[in-house]
Amino acid sequence: MTSRRRSVLTSLAAVVLVVSACSSPEGGPPPGPEPDATGGTGVSETQDRAAPPAELEEFYQQQLNWEDCETGVDEHMRCSSLAVPLDYEDPQGTQIELALITSSLEDRPYLLTNPGGPGQSGVDTVAHNLSATVTPQVLDEFNIVGFDPRGVHRSTPVVCMDDAQMDAYRQQVGDTDLDDDAAYAAAFADAERIAQQCHEHSGELLGYVDTFSAAKDMDIMRAVLDQDELHYVGFSYGTKLGLAYAELFPEYVGRFVLDSVMDVSLDAHELAVTQTAGFESALESFAAWCAESDQCPVEGEAENVVAGVQEVFADVQQNPRTMPDGRLLNASTLVSGFITPLYHPQGWGPLRDGLTAAVTEDDFYAFQYWADLQAGRGPDGSYEWINTWAFRAVMCLDYPTAQTQEEIEAEQQELNERAPTFGPYMGHDGVLCSQWPYPPVNEPWEPELPEVEQVLLLSTTGDPATPVAWAEDMHLEIPASSLLVSDAEGHIAYRPGNSCVTDVVDEYLISGELFQGRQDC
Repeated sequence: MTSRRRSVLTSLAAVVLVVSACSSPEGGPPPGPEPDATGGTGVSETQDRAAPPAELEEFYQQQLNWEDCETGVDEHMRCSSLAVPLDYEDPQGTQIELALITSSLEDRPYLLTNPGGPGQSGVDTVAHNLSATVTPQVLDEFNIVGFDPRGVHRSTPVVCMDDAQMDAYRQQVGDTDLDDDAAYAAAFADAERIAQQCHEHSGELLGYVDTFSAAKDMDIMRAVLDQDELHYVGFSYGTKLGLAYAELFPEYVGRFVLDSVMDVSLDAHELAVTQTAGFESALESFAAWCAESDQCPVEGEAENVVAGVQEVFADVQQNPRTMPDGRLLNASTLVSGFITPLYHPQGWGPLRDGLTAAVTEDDFYAFQYWADLQAGRGPDGSYEWINTWAFRAVMCLDYPTAQTQEEIEAEQQELNERAPTFGPYMGHDGVLCSQWPYPPVNEPWEPELPEVEQVLLLSTTGDPATPVAWAEDMHLEIPASSLLVSDAEGHIAYRPGNSCVTDVVDEYLISGELFQGRQDC
């Protein structure tokens, strides 16, 4: 008998880059800095910024020891680590180490970056993808700093499984539908087992990897880098991390660029529905492009291509494929692999080729390859690090999810209606979080940021992962924000070749000059 449980519990792992929200018990973000003498939390240019709380002084005053990085990293880059409290309510308790990398140690300002996730490695991004992160102009003006947030990769990572267990977990076969009480009972039992396994490997860390704790870590980074203000570029989930920092430390916000903005006022279900619908829209754009080409494996119009993709998903759901390396490719793995090249139109050509191989030759290697990339699996079968669990740990802490069978069923029905292709494979996220060893500590909030002088928000009109409507909503919420919207497909606006965006961002980061309101290009 096959199990239903695996595909339900891992369906959201197909998309590693969004969601959550935050608050105090009263319904807003956690408490920020204490009011200063003027009665506010902000400071003027002539005011002295408040010293850190005495119990955090040892962390704020630590010295970074920059050393050579691992092999394969540019010789000018340097790596280091710093200590932060696991629990900011108990700073004298357990400490954890966070990994940092800088592009150089020149006498110039530092620019902190975060690539998204939650769960993506900022150290890897700077070490291996720096040219795709910032332009040469920005690189000449700043030392670019990447970091692995708490719970991620080199920074006291969340661990739930070893390589063999992760392979087995990803290959379990099952239906995506939970269509009776017994199926739900089995799914909840499996979720409890996995949560306990994560707790056995990671311990109390699982309760302290939320976004606002990571934002507090960023202020310690600012201090140990000897920066009076924090300059920051955050992508995707990194925008939420930046908004959390601005909520807690508005007086230290420097030049902030938030690209592919999350709407932190939405709850978990609203985010999931909007994002899944975004990928449905991206599929329709891909289908229209494919139908107009002379190499599309599905004949007819765009709707025929979409229907063909749905048929492929359903076929693999019913008949998982045994791959040449002996592993099983199920529908969840297929969907994860399919979504990866949808992030940007540059992936549409390879996606068409992969779909052609699947349709005409029953060859699904491309999708297994892309799914492995998403999961962090190397060609040798090892997982250098498994971002799936850092992603899940942050999300379960960052916002409440549906907890009961009835609630989850209702949410899943709406997801299927809004996104008939992807919805069945990207829901049921409340099942695992309902069994998580620690309850949520945050919830949605509205980031008005009255003390912040300026923030630059970026989006593309065809972003499948963080829809442009999210950036528009945050622009309305934040009076000090400027919004730049690029009329383009794909996730991330600030990228090489998109000069209408890079010119504005570079001007802002380098000189501080920024337009007011909204601008489209």
